[in-house]
Amino acid sequence: MANKLYEALKYVVKYELKSSVRRYIVLGAFDGILLSLSILLAGVISHISLTSISLSIYSGIIATAISSTWNALVVELGEKKTELEKIEKQVLKSLKGTIYDYSAKIAAVLAAIAHGISPFLGLLIFYSYDYSHDIMLSLSIGILSLAVLGLLYGDGIKAKIYTMVQLIVAGIITALITLLVIK
Repeated sequence: MANKLYEALKYVVKYELKSSVRRYIVLGAFDGILLSLSILLAGVISHISLTSISLSIYSGIIATAISSTWNALVVELGEKKTELEKIEKQVLKSLKGTIYDYSAKIAAVLAAIAHGISPFLGLLIFYSYDYSHDIMLSLSIGILSLAVLGLLYGDGIKAKIYTMVQLIVAGIITALITLLVIK
């Protein structure tokens, strides 16, 4: 059993880990960054105490992390089960207990962990403000973080730049809507 799990883990690392974990890191971090950006901006402009802003951001990120983990786990386990069933129909044999079965489950769990941890990257924005008390610096770090996320996603430089621009635009739209809502 341990040997099968080890082989399944090697299979996941070789064939599945890069794309699915990268995708979930980008998605979760994106959520955390936008959440932190909007709460920090609204809180600072509304003259809310840093303690209240901090509690709001932490509780929002914790909720996002739990939601992200749970969603990724449910979705990925369902997808992997469907994929395994298709392969079983093609080979006319059950694959339960095989490397393919174990690798599907391992991949789903790793994707869920990545998706659950990554929203905490949004804390960079809060910590930059907590340290500097400069909202423009924090907004800049937020936009820079979105740019880096965009560059992590996609294949080829054109796709990476396109994704980077899309994420930055989403950050700017979030900031503008937050400003409109609080005024």
